[in-house]
Amino acid sequence: MAINAIETSRIYARDAPWIGIGVQGVWDHWQDALRAAKLDFEVSPYPAKVEIVDYGKSGQFNSSYYDVVPGVQVNVDNNNRILGCVSSQYGIIQNKNAFSLLQPLLDDGAVITNAGMTEQGLCFMIAQWETTDILGEEWKYNIMCTNSFNSQFPCALIMVPTRIICQNMYRKVLKQNDAMLHIRHMSLAPQRIEEAKLATSKCFTYMDSFNNTIKQLSEGNMSTGDIQYLIEIMFPFPPKHAERYESSKARVLIQREEFIDSYMLAPNISRWRDKPVGFLHAYYDYLSHRGQNKNMPGDWGHRRLSQLVSGDAVNTNVIKEIKNL
Repeated sequence: MAINAIETSRIYARDAPWIGIGVQGVWDHWQDALRAAKLDFEVSPYPAKVEIVDYGKSGQFNSSYYDVVPGVQVNVDNNNRILGCVSSQYGIIQNKNAFSLLQPLLDDGAVITNAGMTEQGLCFMIAQWETTDILGEEWKYNIMCTNSFNSQFPCALIMVPTRIICQNMYRKVLKQNDAMLHIRHMSLAPQRIEEAKLATSKCFTYMDSFNNTIKQLSEGNMSTGDIQYLIEIMFPFPPKHAERYESSKARVLIQREEFIDSYMLAPNISRWRDKPVGFLHAYYDYLSHRGQNKNMPGDWGHRRLSQLVSGDAVNTNVIKEIKNL
């Protein structure tokens, strides 16, 4: 596969993964964004029940009754909308409590620009806080606050630094930089919200750490062999004895070609293409725009945002190898 000889007519288009989901605006208070995005509902747990039907020996209906499913609860909002079927140990964190985590940042000058809920049940708000210069490019720091009621997504504050010129999404870029404050949905979760607000100071210390790491990744060069090695880690071939080996291998080859297109054709990566930071840009660009989980139900844009927040698309081995080059 020739990494330096790619021809394609694919049009390059980017936007932040949350654009087009929910509502956009400028809110100084999370309560206003909560109402605008219709996230101001209350959620209550109910025992999960199943209908037991007796058809008798003749196969004709005799009777039916409902029985409780042990250890399972259904989370329902005040509009009778079912939002999740979870363990009875699951602790509900109301949206009004989850999004209050943004208050310390709003007090420091941040504004909320996006809010909504994906088809997969991810409730989110995006707060823009600050623009800074890293390696001669403008970056803006977005803070994503998330919540859910189906156990698929965390109640969390997630740092999302994005380059203005290409809007690559950087979720879980570098774990040691404390990019996420995470509250588990357990029985004591509501009481821990107030404690978590004090921990939002991590967002501020994260900025310097992220800046320094990006600068480190801008040093040194990557060879064609380095690039090919990383691509093979990102998109490994299945074991030769695996079922449907040929079709799986063909799919991996397509993924590799798509990634190389992203890496070689993006004009905003050109100045860093031979640097580790350039490969990192391309990696997250691919995850944000072409690497969505097609098995996840719902609209493509909703799947993209939900998958990135859940972290399923992030290959931490790739990040480690990039940093070790």
